[in-house]
Amino acid sequence: MFRAETATAAGIRPEKPFVLLVDPASSDPSRAKPGRRPVWAYAHVPNGDAADPTAMVTACIERYAPGFTDTVIHRRGISGASYQAYNPNYVGGDIGAGAMTLWQSLMRPVPRVDPYRTPLTGVYLCSASTPPGPSVHGMSGYLAALSALRREFGIRTPPDLGPR
Repeated sequence: MFRAETATAAGIRPEKPFVLLVDPASSDPSRAKPGRRPVWAYAHVPNGDAADPTAMVTACIERYAPGFTDTVIHRRGISGASYQAYNPNYVGGDIGAGAMTLWQSLMRPVPRVDPYRTPLTGVYLCSASTPPGPSVHGMSGYLAALSALRREFGIRTPPDLGPR
């Protein structure tokens, strides 16, 4: 993993990339159809890489799960460069929306006490570009909502959203 991530950061596509594989039906069985099961995967590639990563990802999965390729009914790949066209926030295909340095983790998108506020009334940011960053899914939205509750409605204690 270290070799692959170091090469990727240096702009070199690694022979054996870091690949993240997800089986969404394991936590939500409704995503699977009888005899079929979706699999979602991505690979870390150099920023702006225009190559279709599908074969590279499939080869990596096949290395650890021999016979996987024979079970695939359909596959689709998106290059890093194409991912930016899909969402301009993913510069060069970076779904993390920028470097995950300690500074960026705490001060993205700009250094300010409330990084979720914008100069526009009632407009708040909640994405991988706001703290705590891309690896804590949903937390930036929660924190942006708390910011909006404080600023727009004067609510300092968040409502209980847990099951009753």
